[in-house]
Amino acid sequence: MIKLIAALLACAAWAPAAHAQTADNFPQRPLRLITGFLPGGVSDTIARVVGEKLGERLGQRVVIDGRPGAGGVLSMELAANANPDGHTLYLGQPVITISPNFKRKPTFDPITAFAPVSQIGTGPTMLTVHPGLPASTVKELISYARTQPGGLRYGSSGPGTTNHFSGELLRVMSGMPLTHVPYRGAANVVVAAIQGEIHIAFLPLLAAIPHVKANRLKGLAVTGAKRSRAVPELPTVAETLPGYAVEAWYGIMVPARTPARIVEKLDRALTQVLAAGDVRERLAGQGVEVDYLGPPAFAAMIRKDAVRWAKLVKEAGITLE
Repeated sequence: MIKLIAALLACAAWAPAAHAQTADNFPQRPLRLITGFLPGGVSDTIARVVGEKLGERLGQRVVIDGRPGAGGVLSMELAANANPDGHTLYLGQPVITISPNFKRKPTFDPITAFAPVSQIGTGPTMLTVHPGLPASTVKELISYARTQPGGLRYGSSGPGTTNHFSGELLRVMSGMPLTHVPYRGAANVVVAAIQGEIHIAFLPLLAAIPHVKANRLKGLAVTGAKRSRAVPELPTVAETLPGYAVEAWYGIMVPARTPARIVEKLDRALTQVLAAGDVRERLAGQGVEVDYLGPPAFAAMIRKDAVRWAKLVKEAGITLE
């Protein structure tokens, strides 16, 4: 009996040391970075830019694993259920804070299913209108909408996306009559706006800029809290409606219960990655401004974002199937 107790005590004493050694030796094999959207898009590009440099810092390759489906929920569930040893990363986005508002919500709590590591950056959308619309500013757009029977139609790339919520927040804050028309992806929204099926389109910067330059669409403002370096001539919606801000955020997360020392090691590496000038420029080329937040601040932002969208869904009377 005495020998058994001694053996158990020895195991207990060894366990923390073994755990620390695992963290010290991390990573021990290539890492997997799960994303929820198709190759070639902004999310995929962010993952590849950051993943390549992160792998160099950690001494292991980072493999991008794109799992599109269910508006990003499929990839989120896959990442949440992964082994919490730090070798599976997830490119977190607003699907985490918005998805709990759907009627068919995830089977788990996205807010508590992950340990936030580092926020990478944020990307606004552009408020564009058909060139024939007699409005060149947000103020003129609001005034014009109020004169139209039934108001105006705006398009988004689907219910529960940040560009959908861009329109709903505009409707709530301005009181202008707007009707949401969802499409499958930004490309279809662009076509609908150019053809005049909808009056307003909230589009990713990269999707909008070429059409604005060719005068196929008219850019009125960006939805972020500050002007974008990609289109500095465009004001923010907040310059007309103080407090308005809608941005997509991007960050690296790991499954909950991942050891804190591994999270810290990943965060240190990502801090160095995001400080590199070439990384910042490549992300800026995708319309994403580097806006680093460490684990505590990133977690606080996510909680605040979740509360904000739940409030908007309730105030705007949004039904998300």
